[in-house]
Amino acid sequence: MAQTRNAYVLVDGEPEPIDPFAAKDYGLGEDFYVTVFREIEESTTLSGYTFFLAYHVPDALPAYGPKVVFVVLADEAYQHRAWFSDVGCILRCLGVRPVYLDGAPSSGLRAAALVHFLYKYAQHLTSVARCVAATRRWTLGEVERKTLHVPLGVYGTFDPAPKPAAERDVDYAFLGSLGFDDRFKKLIHRLMSPPKILARRAMLRAVEALPKTLRGRLRATSDFWESVQTPEDYVRTMSRTKIALAPRGTSYETYRFFEACKAGCLVVCEPLPKTWCYERHPGIELADWSDLPAVVAACLSDPAFLAAKSQETLDYWREVACERAIAARVARFVEATAPNGAQPESRNGRVQGGMVGSGFSAAMKAPARRICHDV
Repeated sequence: MAQTRNAYVLVDGEPEPIDPFAAKDYGLGEDFYVTVFREIEESTTLSGYTFFLAYHVPDALPAYGPKVVFVVLADEAYQHRAWFSDVGCILRCLGVRPVYLDGAPSSGLRAAALVHFLYKYAQHLTSVARCVAATRRWTLGEVERKTLHVPLGVYGTFDPAPKPAAERDVDYAFLGSLGFDDRFKKLIHRLMSPPKILARRAMLRAVEALPKTLRGRLRATSDFWESVQTPEDYVRTMSRTKIALAPRGTSYETYRFFEACKAGCLVVCEPLPKTWCYERHPGIELADWSDLPAVVAACLSDPAFLAAKSQETLDYWREVACERAIAARVARFVEATAPNGAQPESRNGRVQGGMVGSGFSAAMKAPARRICHDV
């Protein structure tokens, strides 16, 4: 295992040390942040920290302390834990708490989005209340101050060879899922259609209104897992696409948005959260997918605009969203937020020499299952 200035540990189950220079295929979007870890080693001076990486929020970490950084990728229930106060800082994809970005609930989609927002917020508040009851302390404000909302990045290996806008031969594209695997449906999904499904159906209705002379590429699958079975075709298609359609998944944020940027597509998406990584994003946000035909017509009629937007998305990827850019942002945040202090300490042992000792295994309780939020 390569010698690193910081320690990196996967905690989706039994703690597993991560070698960012000889990483295996972790899947579920974790590979992107393993590459971020490598960039932290190669392009920043951050030193002496232990990063714990998880897909969902576990009940416990193997170690705590001011130099512990917890990274969580897909906590759609926005869970709060009492031990959040015992780490130096937290990096969260999807943010600290749910958001609602659809305005007045004047349609079926917006009403469903509001109900799902309230459902997720109730889950969030329940976990906060549970922590307050257990610790007799209100720590949410403290935790939010030391939490950085970080981008999802790309899913798995996604290395496109972007063509110049003038050489792209696919006018628009969407390759993704329209439903859920029944194994992952919660009660609320069985009682009403989720916003993801309603939004993607609305997008497809808008696509049907596009001129038949356009060269579009659609591949709709029944669920997320089916949609990621042909990554090579997806990468090739995005490299040739002028306009990438990026509807919401089970969150407003999607891997597809960042993949489209890395591929240099003009991105048409739904409203995105107001946070640093989206402040000046290059996408064209639609409040209603019925506006898609007019947007596509205007963009395709202006080759200079298409070329400029293609370059803008590539610049955004390089300057804001790529692994090196995120590593730099993370390093600045960690250095400013996590105070200097002792090495992370386990309830059963210590971190020694940047590695996790075997005593940590007993401290870790694995989540029941890992469920991928859709892209």
